[in-house]
Amino acid sequence: MIRRSFAFPRIRRELVSVRTVMAKRVVVVGAGWAGLVAAKTYLQIDPTIDLTIIDAEKSVGGVWCAERVYPGFYADSPVGLFDFSDLPMRNVIGIKDWADLPGNEVHLYLKAYAEKFGLLQRLRLETKVLRVTRNEDSQRWDVTLEDGKEIVTCDKLILATGLTSEPKWPDIPYKEFSGLVIHSKDVGIHHQALTSSRVQRVTVYGGNKSAIDTINLCILAGKKVDWIMRETGNGPGMMIETRRHGIHGAALVGRWKNIFTPSIFSTDSFWYRLLHSGKSSFGTWVFKRFWHKASTVPLSMEPYKTRSENIEQLYPETRDALFFTASISALHGNEEFVKQLHSGELITVHRATITSVHDSNVSLSTGVDLPSDAVVFATGWDHACKVLDPSAAIELGISAPLEAQDVQTANYWADLHTKADADVLGTLPVLGHPPAYNKKPVTQTPTRLYRHILPTALAAKDDHSLIFLGQVTSIMTSIYAEVAALWGVAWMEDLLGKTHPLPSKEDMDYEIARVNAWCARRYLVRGDTRSIASAEIQHVVDLLMKDLGLGAHRKGWLMDAIVPYRAQDYKGIVEDVLRGS
Repeated sequence: MIRRSFAFPRIRRELVSVRTVMAKRVVVVGAGWAGLVAAKTYLQIDPTIDLTIIDAEKSVGGVWCAERVYPGFYADSPVGLFDFSDLPMRNVIGIKDWADLPGNEVHLYLKAYAEKFGLLQRLRLETKVLRVTRNEDSQRWDVTLEDGKEIVTCDKLILATGLTSEPKWPDIPYKEFSGLVIHSKDVGIHHQALTSSRVQRVTVYGGNKSAIDTINLCILAGKKVDWIMRETGNGPGMMIETRRHGIHGAALVGRWKNIFTPSIFSTDSFWYRLLHSGKSSFGTWVFKRFWHKASTVPLSMEPYKTRSENIEQLYPETRDALFFTASISALHGNEEFVKQLHSGELITVHRATITSVHDSNVSLSTGVDLPSDAVVFATGWDHACKVLDPSAAIELGISAPLEAQDVQTANYWADLHTKADADVLGTLPVLGHPPAYNKKPVTQTPTRLYRHILPTALAAKDDHSLIFLGQVTSIMTSIYAEVAALWGVAWMEDLLGKTHPLPSKEDMDYEIARVNAWCARRYLVRGDTRSIASAEIQHVVDLLMKDLGLGAHRKGWLMDAIVPYRAQDYKGIVEDVLRGS
């Protein structure tokens, strides 16, 4: 039986009067931003598909599912810059644009989006994917669910689990600890226990936003927090207030700022030649002044403006905004957090390594034993794909343990990297002079996907059956998710090549190596194994739009330069692709 979705506007589709073939089976794994918009986009392009969305959580939203949000957990983007083109957030949650955005409101928005576009009835929640393998027909994919007893076979598979699904746990023994031990992913589930009367002292291990969010939750409940970061790590990230003089920092982000970032995705413009090529002494001076200001101005603001024993241990490793080795941590008017950080009454910072967690104590490498009722590991994410066999993951271009890579593949990519790295330094010479920083051993292969979406091994075989989404860290989550979903689904439905034929596999592989070499130079340890395009994401979106045969610049020239892009600037792009095809 063919499932029919709600009535999308139809631009082009020939329908036969009698269907005698089974509907195309499409499976989307992941119900966050990337998965939901991919499902909606696929239904819009082909409403006859048999679509299933699988997610391990109890509710939609991914990072923003009901189970992962908690009081004081805010999105870094304000209302108006964190939604999809065809459902403005202000119309759903009743909060004005530019207001701070609580996590529970993001969840409600994504739930409303899923409901509006007929996705809720296609969801299989609380369903964990155990593994993904190629079907015996070598055309379809088998998705084995957690109990191992059910296999969902599909014609098209979209893996949209993103980069924040699998917690990364440190190698620290904690089984004999008498209190609560959780990863920051599960603070939402355990926040009531964490703030209950049974917990008076909390240990938080890690230096970035998830650590700060957890600490803020605890101190507002009157808990004493020991904030621990490794002395040889790359944390903490630069802490920046989202508002200054009442204006949200996102209001000042437009294409004008993009011209100052050394982006491998935009090297054919006047601004590149002036600022980044190294051929203009004036342009180089302007470039250095911009990044000097970007590095020093935040350090003149709170929490750095007031000197204290705690803050002396919390300066970014490089103090260079061009080469931060840890992600920026946005502060959403966290007055109490800043106050307690300086007073030391409820927050004590330790630069040390946890050696063990036992009984009701946390032991540090400095020889100090801290009493603790709860430990939260804010230690980041494991980016290796767990549902694919490591050898299959490497073939498909998704991150896997380094030891799973065979010698021939390792040599192939090493040769490409050597050539690509020289290319990057020749194109963007400023990236050849980073400040000193603590390097980490690389244990996983980098992501190797064309446009961060497409496995070139499949593209070379004209195999349109699988894509990955949500594999880039950026500051334009919703816009990138929407455009990337359209690019990916257009490829799967053979609409992309009609507007922009893909390069050869060799050329795509070299482009991947070039992007990865740039990422490692631009984002240092963060960019060694995962794809990051924080300040450069607008350029990535522009490339995808051009591939789709669509205009990248969506506003008049002045507005395009100075006004931040919103999702509504991309409204109607699916119809445009269908019309063009």
